[in-house]
Amino acid sequence: MKNLHEKMQHCFSKSTMMLLKRVSVISKHMGYKAYLIGGTVRDLFLCKENLDIDIVIEGDAIHFGERLAHELHGIIVSHKRFGTCTVTTPEYIRIDFATARRETYSKPAALPKVEFSSFKDDLARRDFTVNAMAISLNEEDFGGLIDFFDGVGDIEKKRIKALHNKSFVDDPTRILRAIRLEKRLGFTIEPHTANLMRKSIEKEIYKRVREPRLRDEIILVLKEKEPFHTIVRMNEFRALKIIHPYLKLHKDLGRIFAAIDEACGWYNENSPRKRSIEKWLVYLMALFDDVSYDGTLYFCNKFEFKRGERIRMVSYKKISGKVLKTLNAKRKILPSKIYRLLEPLSHEATLLLMAVSRSDIGRGRIMEFFHKYNGMRAAVKGDDIKALGVKAGPHFAKIMEKIIYRKLNGALTTREEELEYAKKLAKRRL
Repeated sequence: MKNLHEKMQHCFSKSTMMLLKRVSVISKHMGYKAYLIGGTVRDLFLCKENLDIDIVIEGDAIHFGERLAHELHGIIVSHKRFGTCTVTTPEYIRIDFATARRETYSKPAALPKVEFSSFKDDLARRDFTVNAMAISLNEEDFGGLIDFFDGVGDIEKKRIKALHNKSFVDDPTRILRAIRLEKRLGFTIEPHTANLMRKSIEKEIYKRVREPRLRDEIILVLKEKEPFHTIVRMNEFRALKIIHPYLKLHKDLGRIFAAIDEACGWYNENSPRKRSIEKWLVYLMALFDDVSYDGTLYFCNKFEFKRGERIRMVSYKKISGKVLKTLNAKRKILPSKIYRLLEPLSHEATLLLMAVSRSDIGRGRIMEFFHKYNGMRAAVKGDDIKALGVKAGPHFAKIMEKIIYRKLNGALTTREEELEYAKKLAKRRL
């Protein structure tokens, strides 16, 4: 059993190592066994940073987590049904604890029946050999490697290998996970595992999986550092139909994904009114470029995306063509017109417009919107308009809108000018 204590000290922060040592002490005191497990161990061998720390407890993981959280003055969130909990320390180190368990599947793609069991059973239920290794956190063999399925050998051979032949029948979401892991690590899915994946896809076992589970895996694919390569690999496995039956890898997608990276990079560096961008959603919009409006709406509803995500997806699909045509036009367009076109859209939709536009003029107008017009507000306030005798309603909103449009176009430069203009608009109604 190879001891990895020195490697752990090299790869983990001092705070993390102290925390793992504390886990060791508490587990001994409680008569439990504790093991570092999964992707954390895999990435330790690859010298890659992994902030997700997963620990399996042979014992009661929730009871253990409560004890650790109490000693560290941390926060614990428990899930009693699954025997799991998450402890966050005052230093913001987060550790997920799970009670050792095994899983059995009554039928293909069904949710597993979970039974608390031994540590070896817990390793055997995992997806791939490289994720089925563990490191002991127990005092007698702290840092000792447990590798029943030769995960180290597969890391050395740079290959993704399923633990057993029913892996993709039991859980078809592992198809997307295998491809994602292959591309992220620069590994290769070994031939037998690839064949098992193809058979599962051909039999369309993925259709038995609850759509929200597939949705979460799709989002993880699009959150990868270079998702286009993962999408291409999915296409090679004919796995895009897992997302949508009519989804195809259109020839311009690589250029568009690269342009999305460029547009989002520009936004993060140059937009004065930054808000966090859900970049994965921009990629998803681009992926659905050839899917109809109705097909996109059906996908969003079926996979139970959040309301805001659905709105952003379908609004882009509905008006993007018209907006882009106007923005790309060579004729002069007033700032107020650009504002009217883009202000109602989400930032994700606007950044995709910037990415798909082949016109320097169109891209320049979008940049100008983000840099100057986005979030424009009038200097006069609602109380100023009410003081003119205007009641809340459509006319009130119209006055504020017209003030902003004039301000954008440079016709109003001071608060006094805005107020005078508001008086004129109010009189027209009175």
